[in-house]
Amino acid sequence: MASWRFISVVVVASLLAGVPAFAHDPFEITTDAHVSGDRMALHTTMSLLTAGRICFTGADARKTIAAAEFPALRPALDECARRFFRVAAGGETLDVLDAQLAVTVEDDLDITLSYRRPARSPLVLDAVSLRRLTGRAVAGVVLTATGTRTFLGQKVLRPDDTAFAIPITAEAEAPGTPPLPGFRGYLRLGVEHILTGIDHLLFLLCLLVACRRVRTVAAIVTCFTVAHSVTLALAALDIVTLSSRVVEPLIAATIVFVALENLIRGDEPQRKWVERWLLAFAFGLLHGLGFAGALKGIGLGAGGTSIVGPLIAFNLGVEIGQLAVTVPLLLLLWKLRTLPAFARHGTKTVSLIVAVVGLVWLVQRLVG
Repeated sequence: MASWRFISVVVVASLLAGVPAFAHDPFEITTDAHVSGDRMALHTTMSLLTAGRICFTGADARKTIAAAEFPALRPALDECARRFFRVAAGGETLDVLDAQLAVTVEDDLDITLSYRRPARSPLVLDAVSLRRLTGRAVAGVVLTATGTRTFLGQKVLRPDDTAFAIPITAEAEAPGTPPLPGFRGYLRLGVEHILTGIDHLLFLLCLLVACRRVRTVAAIVTCFTVAHSVTLALAALDIVTLSSRVVEPLIAATIVFVALENLIRGDEPQRKWVERWLLAFAFGLLHGLGFAGALKGIGLGAGGTSIVGPLIAFNLGVEIGQLAVTVPLLLLLWKLRTLPAFARHGTKTVSLIVAVVGLVWLVQRLVG
């Protein structure tokens, strides 16, 4: 019986680990296209690891690039950067007017390309070089296009879907053009963000599966909410910043930590339940940085607009989505505890599955 239970755990964990955790920005590349005046700027950030895989293939293939190698490899990287996107307006290809490359303190390759302003519709941005990453689970570009105080669109590009066509004319910045997402738009994005955030949801599941008292549940959810709201605001305001390459592995590590703690301690202890408050608050601060990365990726403050309204709306959406998952989850867990088998083994079985999934994500995020 025990062997079958172990096999079941491995199968479920494998299936979950194979699902990309889209809680925040899980992609390796972000690009902002901004139309202003007589120019369009295409600003792209990617890790040096990704740049190495995209820009050097065949006999020149390499796994990554060290920051110290940048001066020597700059000509090749410059050529690669100019070819990464194929840009066209009204069917006419736009040439790169200027290219600026730099390595950031976080070992990311920062690329800014300049084009003449697209005057005919549609503007088509095709990340042709992304096709070289076909088969990689987290390969993609989060592409956001804006004009002056104008949201033109956003799309996630993948190796099998690399093009984004955007209606744009010479009057794209004129009054009456589509505004940036409003309060309801950011509210909806917040709800969608948490509902598709598998790693955040598994973290909450692992915190709650060991709880048997209502006050513990209330304390955990409140502490997690307060903590991630604080760091979401601080990060969105650029008061506290941390690279997603650091945040993402740490979030996976919090999942593994809580799952292992459940395996060691079992169900909610009688006199140490307050520790779960502190754990939820401490790790909630870290998860808030992940939320902030996603919020910035969808155009927060684009075109110089205020971030206060979007920040409140997005955070409220996250809380609505969190409640939509937490309430039925708790009802299900409490119902399952009426079954003798789940009462004896449920917490540890669920925690073991989550620990395996979290460990797989941790390794993927450290090496990918």
